[in-house]
Amino acid sequence: MKAVAAAVSLSFLYCLPAASQVSATASPVSNSSGSVVNQAVQIVPGQYLRYSVGSGIQCDGATLNISPFVSTTHSYGNPNNEYYGEPVYDTSDNFGLVDPETGLEGPDGIPDRPGHVLYVKQMRTGYRQNFSTNAGITATFSVPLDWGPINLCKDAQRKQVALYEQQLANRRLDYELARLKNCATALREGYGWKPDSPFYPICADVILKPKPVQDHTHPITYPERVSDREWLDSGGAESPAAAVKIPVLPYGQASD
Repeated sequence: MKAVAAAVSLSFLYCLPAASQVSATASPVSNSSGSVVNQAVQIVPGQYLRYSVGSGIQCDGATLNISPFVSTTHSYGNPNNEYYGEPVYDTSDNFGLVDPETGLEGPDGIPDRPGHVLYVKQMRTGYRQNFSTNAGITATFSVPLDWGPINLCKDAQRKQVALYEQQLANRRLDYELARLKNCATALREGYGWKPDSPFYPICADVILKPKPVQDHTHPITYPERVSDREWLDSGGAESPAAAVKIPVLPYGQASD
């Protein structure tokens, strides 16, 4: 009876299908990397453009500020490896299970040499260095709200400039008159600069002219006796009775 039970058990085992071993490995990999670079340009308003002409007169005006800028950024990771080595393992399965019918050894679902590295495969890490260059222009325009005081200040500046110009003209006139007088004196005295002297042009345009003679009269005083004719005929000049003024005109006759 025991022999029959053993035979049935063996026949049942041999009739069972061979169990196949399946190895399924799921290794999802998800990598996400990114970088954000924030750049800001600060605009600081300045003071109004101020004009000054002296005497404490200062006027503000509209101001336009234009500022160009250039900015660069450089980002990188550490360590900066572009590749990494990924080992490739030996997953061959040729031995480990013996077929009872044939007596041959076959795969059993377990690698024959677990952990054995066949080779190392170079994989890209996705590493990169980021460079960025930004250029631009910032502009601000400032305008005063009240133009009344500014217009009054500009009028004061114009008057101050006219006063400066008049003072400059007065000093120019004083210089020219002094030059004319000194050069005329030098010419009258008979001395001056040599023609090859660098100071010769100072008096080059100065000339001497005779003084102009205008129509005029001279009073002449004669001693008076009885009459002018008698006094002239007598030839005496003692104790004249009175003095008389006879005007003499140039190119004319004497009159009483």
